[in-house]
Amino acid sequence: MFAQVALPVPRRNLFTYAVPDLLLEDCRPGCLVLAPVGRGSRVGVVWELTAEPVWQEGEIRPLQDVLSDGPLLDDALRHLLDWITRYYMQPIGSVVATALPGHLGFDRKRRYLWLGGEGGANLPPSLLPLAKALQTRKGGLTEETLARNFGREGLQGCVRQLIARGVVATQETWQPRHRTDVGEKVDKVDRESVVGPTLNPEQVICVQALETALESGLYTPFLLEGITGSGKTEVYFQAVEGCLQRYRQALLLVPEIALTPQLVARYRARFPHHLAIFHSGMTDSQRFAHWQEIQKGRAQVVIGARSAIFAPFVRLGLVVVDEEHDGSYKQEGGVPYHARDMAVVRSRAAKAVLILGSATPCMESLANVERGRYRHLKLLDRATGAALPQMQVIDLKAPPVRETMPPGRLLSGVLRQAIAETLTRNQQVLLFLNRRGYAPSLLCRRCGTPVTCPNCSVALTLHKHRRGLLCHYCDHWQPIVDVCGVCGQMSMAHLGFGTEQLEEEVRSTFPEARVARLDRDTAGGRGHLEEILTGFRDSVFQILLGTQMVAKGHHFPNLALVGVVLAETSLWQPDFRSAERTFQLVTQVAGRAGRDRIPGRVMIQTYDPAHYALQAAAGHDLQRFVTIEKGFRRDAGYPPFQRLILLRFSTPVQEEGERLRLRLKELMAAEQEAKLLGPAPAPLFKLRGWFRWQVLLKEGTGSLHAAAGRLLQQAERLAVGTQIRLDVDVDPDSFF
Repeated sequence: MFAQVALPVPRRNLFTYAVPDLLLEDCRPGCLVLAPVGRGSRVGVVWELTAEPVWQEGEIRPLQDVLSDGPLLDDALRHLLDWITRYYMQPIGSVVATALPGHLGFDRKRRYLWLGGEGGANLPPSLLPLAKALQTRKGGLTEETLARNFGREGLQGCVRQLIARGVVATQETWQPRHRTDVGEKVDKVDRESVVGPTLNPEQVICVQALETALESGLYTPFLLEGITGSGKTEVYFQAVEGCLQRYRQALLLVPEIALTPQLVARYRARFPHHLAIFHSGMTDSQRFAHWQEIQKGRAQVVIGARSAIFAPFVRLGLVVVDEEHDGSYKQEGGVPYHARDMAVVRSRAAKAVLILGSATPCMESLANVERGRYRHLKLLDRATGAALPQMQVIDLKAPPVRETMPPGRLLSGVLRQAIAETLTRNQQVLLFLNRRGYAPSLLCRRCGTPVTCPNCSVALTLHKHRRGLLCHYCDHWQPIVDVCGVCGQMSMAHLGFGTEQLEEEVRSTFPEARVARLDRDTAGGRGHLEEILTGFRDSVFQILLGTQMVAKGHHFPNLALVGVVLAETSLWQPDFRSAERTFQLVTQVAGRAGRDRIPGRVMIQTYDPAHYALQAAAGHDLQRFVTIEKGFRRDAGYPPFQRLILLRFSTPVQEEGERLRLRLKELMAAEQEAKLLGPAPAPLFKLRGWFRWQVLLKEGTGSLHAAAGRLLQQAERLAVGTQIRLDVDVDPDSFF
């Protein structure tokens, strides 16, 4: 027999190995195996077994060992990973390494030693301590452990004497780099399940539709469009309960689990079932422990970010993608999969019910509703009966507003007054500015030259708390400079605004207020993030300001006023999704206000008050935004009307990339089945020391994947012998 093995290397084909007779019984598709590669060994996954070898260059070598007790990847998971490999045009080994929680790294062989029951009798005194230590551990001890306790000097001699006396047995085995013991037990709640609130009529309609779908046992996708505060989470709870009643497992995907401690706490309180949680703060051993609980069917409800889509469910019945519009579901770097789209593939294969939920659904999901692919459920009223917040757009260009804002200030007079009134009523304020740091750039007032990152094509951001300039892409840091490096003048000045500067202004304007800031700089560890969010929820803080971290899914009962300080920070980025992201962000952060008994108010400061994205957000009018945006997307040939593939190539040697750009430009002229734009420098031309170009492929008369495959093959052939790296991004979420 021969095994086709996926190895964690950037090669698009599987590797063929012979299966020795001794391993035939244990070697099955989905198992981890140890395979010889060059002069060393690598850990891979058996993809399939064949009676005849698949041709490959070089000698077909035998597998060295089977490392797992049974398959880690069942047929359903291998089908999903195979689909990802083909659709996203990625090497199979890279896809498998992305899916598995840190399994594909194994150390060298370790030798275990152990002593027989009476083997320690009649030994010389010099050997007794070592023999006694071995006798206490029936499973044996490794030489590394013995060396730490007895010292390496003389250990080998003692071991040789014990072996010569026939009282010590040895065995060599491969050990994983990460321990597989459970460092964090699978979360479960020991108290009774919390009874949910009474459903309103809209929620009842949604739950009944989901119950019918769950009962059918068929793949049924839903788009749940629910305004902020409409009770989407309770609908999820009801669906999960219906799934568990049918003895099937449920998966809830959230954009960033670190930002949703309230949601996780509610699931812990609601369900007394085994709950597995995947988050970035877990070690590989903890993730593997949860992986095993899911695979054995003991974990019935799983909550996690995008990588949880690869969890090894045995009877998956429900998949929920909360905030399905969120860009963090798209993997940037590595294998560029989109977890929302993978949820569709996984649910279809498992015949599970799929819920895509959002107050601001993405354009692609709304298009799938129009095409009849998704069923549309709506929650148009807040579950508490509270009204949507009152919206006000403040034109920062208008003379009456400008006169109330001294130079270098962020808060207009009308917003300052509203904050003061809110604090007087002992209510809370949330201020949103989607730009961290003190100022986005430091530049010379004489020659206009900014201080830029030596590794990336961006200006360095001024961070006062770090007393320096920081690159938000590569984390390069350098001290603040007073003298321009180009003209030599002492004329450096900061330009623009960030959350640090906003905090400084808020504290000086409202010195008595209790203020907290939440962004990537202040969040720190998981505990600090929860401390800030809990403190604001419990009214420890009166004013919370921050980036988009404050906009996602939080419920603050005493929050009355939301101020969007500069609404256009994300509006004019060189990306066709910039208007959609701005509409979503403003709508989401506005939805934090007035969710309970207190009426909410939202003030949007902007230099472009007439922009349709801001006007639609101010009017709580999703349909208006979608109608206008669809027109632009249709005319320009962007999703959801045309699919895109982005081919990027990068190199630390700029001349290499320029030569490839010119050669590809010539070859692209012959392509007839797709529309090709480029090659052109990427908007972020230099990133972490690599120069980058890209080609954008749009659907034409033929297969987009076929056209991309042909272009990729040509680029790979031209890149032989260079340092050029090629990356393919199918359905790109960003052009940066």
